[in-house]
Amino acid sequence: MTLYDKLVNRFGKLFRRIYRLKVIGVENVPAEGSFILGCNHTALFDPVVLVLSIPRVIRFMAKKESFKVPVIGKIMTKLGMIPVNRGTADMKAMKTSLSVLNEDGVIGIFPQGTRCPGVDPRTTTPKEGVAMLSYHAGCSVLPAFIVTKDRKLRPFHPATVIIGKPIGQDELGISSGTPSEYKAATELVFDRICSLGESV
Repeated sequence: MTLYDKLVNRFGKLFRRIYRLKVIGVENVPAEGSFILGCNHTALFDPVVLVLSIPRVIRFMAKKESFKVPVIGKIMTKLGMIPVNRGTADMKAMKTSLSVLNEDGVIGIFPQGTRCPGVDPRTTTPKEGVAMLSYHAGCSVLPAFIVTKDRKLRPFHPATVIIGKPIGQDELGISSGTPSEYKAATELVFDRICSLGESV
């Protein structure tokens, strides 16, 4: 049993009870091969929620500052999360993520780039990293949405993860990696993510 599995087994049952976690659409998760998981972002524990909802090992890209939070930072490190310098083109984080995908792994990204509690995600501007990484890795994007009351993750309030169907390279429509293609693909992915949250 890997360290990842040990952490999931050790904290999973308790966390699921505390956040009354429910998952819809788990059958849409590819059983093998690489993909990028894209989701809305409202709380520090969102990566944990997704780790407990997706039956694959996920390496998340997370802002560097989060790794300094007591306890949470250690858990993030043990789960193999990848620190990212916000506001910059962090090539080291991109190369690490690309390496994971090239080995049939899974990378988790929050296109909003930062937590937006209590905010309609459609009023936020997604970052284009998800489109760039998908194009260079040649992999699909799996959209997901964490539904919570008032768009805030709270203990003892239901949290539902809705997983959509993978968005393939053909649908993303990136042929040469131009800024306009990245922008259009990002908007498509984020619209699909937001639509999942509006379906309940």
